[in-house]
Amino acid sequence: MNRQQMSLSRTFAPVASLLLIAVATLSGCAVTPDEEVAQSEDGLTSYDDLFSTLEGNDLDRWVTVRSALKSGFDRICGDTICGGDYSNLSTVRIACSSTSKARKMKDCAWVLGGSIEHVDGRTGKITSAPRVFTCKIPVAGSAKAMLSTLEAAGDDALNTPLPGTGKSFYDGLVDCFDGVVGGPLPPEPAKTFYAELGDWSWEHEDGLAWAQTTRRLAEGFDDICGDSFCEGDYPDITPLRFACSVNLNTKRVSRCTWSFAAAELSVGAGGKIDARTTTKRCTVEIGAQASDLASALSGSDPLNATLPGKTTSIYDALIGCL
Repeated sequence: MNRQQMSLSRTFAPVASLLLIAVATLSGCAVTPDEEVAQSEDGLTSYDDLFSTLEGNDLDRWVTVRSALKSGFDRICGDTICGGDYSNLSTVRIACSSTSKARKMKDCAWVLGGSIEHVDGRTGKITSAPRVFTCKIPVAGSAKAMLSTLEAAGDDALNTPLPGTGKSFYDGLVDCFDGVVGGPLPPEPAKTFYAELGDWSWEHEDGLAWAQTTRRLAEGFDDICGDSFCEGDYPDITPLRFACSVNLNTKRVSRCTWSFAAAELSVGAGGKIDARTTTKRCTVEIGAQASDLASALSGSDPLNATLPGKTTSIYDALIGCL
């Protein structure tokens, strides 16, 4: 080989190497989908909610898993996280995002609402402090792997370590509520003339019956929200505590309040779940004896029951509030 040939060989060798790499990539040595996503985190990768990125059986599995997570939380809340100042924590929404094509997990958020109600023993005034918590759950790997893990766990999905992080949904909630406390309650007056109806009922009336009534109120709201209040700016609204003030001497209830937590979740350009949240506090004027109120709401649909001495219902009071 003469000098000219050697020079040409050195000149074209790098080009040939690049061509070989390109050919190998095109002929089946390409990176895996997950690696491709990792290499394209440059604004070109698209993300969306799992309800949009999943389909078929995987979408059905996500619906089932979300239900198991919520049920698991409701089952253990009273003995764990709900043992703090916010004893009535309720799920507003559980949402996760992934890459649109490879379905690689990006973010998960569990939005919960809770409230603290207080009846001034001297005046009967009800103060309510509802609050919304957006808890992030550490996730990694593919959506399919996460679904398979949680589906296999069944009723214990809440406590099951997730692929890629080793953290469970419950671990994420514990981290979220670490150090959370409510504001200080006002001091009790020397003489008490009013109490919260639910607390009073356990001592003087049928506390269990009233607890069942407030539970049916919440269930009734959940049943109709999708076709009414949840069609507005906040598609997810969760009822918190229905509280009433009762006069200890006259046994008369003048008014009640009902607090709500609301959220609207979206997926940002980087795949992060963004939560826009708010709280609402609705007043329901009563003006009736506690026994008459309990009787009027004792049926299967207390939300739409006519209030004693009125032509309106609790639902009517919510229309102008929510």
